[in-house]
Amino acid sequence: MSGDTVSPVIQDVFLVLQPFIASHTGLDPSLVIQGLPNRTAMPLASPGFVAMTVLRQMRLRTNLDNYDTTNPAPTSISIEQGIELDVQIDCYGASSGDWAAILTTILRDDVGCQALAPTCQPLYCDDARMIQLIDSEDQYELRFSFSACLQYNPVVTIPMKFADTLTADLINVQVTYPP
Repeated sequence: MSGDTVSPVIQDVFLVLQPFIASHTGLDPSLVIQGLPNRTAMPLASPGFVAMTVLRQMRLRTNLDNYDTTNPAPTSISIEQGIELDVQIDCYGASSGDWAAILTTILRDDVGCQALAPTCQPLYCDDARMIQLIDSEDQYELRFSFSACLQYNPVVTIPMKFADTLTADLINVQVTYPP
């Protein structure tokens, strides 16, 4: 098993996004879910719920390598990668249009930046759109969907071996390695 670690992880983004969405929609945090898991019924349309699903990850920049310069014999390297994380946010229920308007507004504002720091930062989000949803009872459900683009910077820490001393000896090449 390797000694590699990463922090923050994608789950940390969801852990700050869930209470943020719940506090601004008035929903119980249990009604702000991560994706729609298989073999699990959707929550009821009343009072509604919000689902968050990762759409993609995209590299934003080259790596930043950091060593512990205070340690005279460092044993690890930390490598930071900037990642754009697109999260689809689906709002379901009678208030879904209002929730989408609230969330797309504050995710484009310093309110969103302050609330999600230091785990991630909102970069932008698209406009909410109503997407048809027919449930298992052949009923139309209100659903507004938008994508929020967030940046998070996971740091991968891996063990490294460093040389801090060098011993050099002179040898006679002609004698040691004859032609």
